[in-house]
This record gives sequence, C-alpha cells and structure tokens, in this order.
Amino acid sequence: MLPHAIREDDNPFALLGLTPGLQRLLIFIRWTSYKCPHCGHVFRRNFWPSAIRLESGQRKCKECGMLFDDGSREWPELPFGRRLRLFLPPLAIGIWGGFLVAAVISLYVSPRDEHSWGVVFLVSAVGLIPVLAWSPVALMRVIYSIHRYNARGGAGV
Repeated sequence: MLPHAIREDDNPFALLGLTPGLQRLLIFIRWTSYKCPHCGHVFRRNFWPSAIRLESGQRKCKECGMLFDDGSREWPELPFGRRLRLFLPPLAIGIWGGFLVAAVISLYVSPRDEHSWGVVFLVSAVGLIPVLAWSPVALMRVIYSIHRYNARGGAGV
C-alpha cells in the first residue's frame, strides 16, 4: 500500500471578500496543490476542485524518486458518482441549469396567451451544448483509460 499524496487547498485572497470594491472578486482565485508525501514536492496544481484524473494512481516523485498514490484512478476503478461527474462536469451543468431556469422564468414573465413550451425546450436544449461538446473529449479519455487498465492486467494501486 502506497502512501497518499498530500492535498492542500489554497485560497490566498479569502479575506478580500470582506472588503468593498472589485478586488473582492479575487476570492474566486483558488487552487489545490498535491504534494509528495515523502519530500513535499508539489507535483500538480488544479484550479478546479475535485477534478477527475484518469491515470494509474501510482506516481514516482521527480525530486526524491519515491513511489506514492497520487489519487488518480482508471475508469473501471471509479465509483458511479465520479464516472457521472466526468461526463457532466459542474461548470457544464451550471450553464445548462442557468438556461433551464431562464426558460422556466420566461413562462411566468410572458403573457398567458404567449406561453410556448417549445421555446422552453429549445432554450433548455441550447443550454446542453457545453455538455454535448465535452462528451466526446471525456469519451476519448475513458477509452484510453480502459486500454491502460487492461494493458496492466486490471491491477489497481
């Protein structure tokens, strides 16, 4: 059993949220650093929390040369929720949700004789474009992950 990588969430501008002005928008700049558990060398930074990484999970540190578990997994090793999140990332779901809310609100704002469920469905479908654009990319990542997993005999970390 390999030791797990050290995860640190960095939010250096958190206190700016308490100040007036546009600089308070800097609170959204945050990242997650992953470090070697042996020497503390940072091997990866993600600006998207809880990103799904499809790899073997075993990593050799460039600094100290020791092996450790970097937290990534191959497709067959992922639970259902993480598989779903790979194909439906939060940003794409948020965009679709915004279009859906706008479509539903339009039903209540428009006059009663101008209701159009067709427009609601069309606007909701347009909101799915980011999900549909991301799906082929995710599918290719899944196919490569399955091939890697099968090539090493299905052995996990």
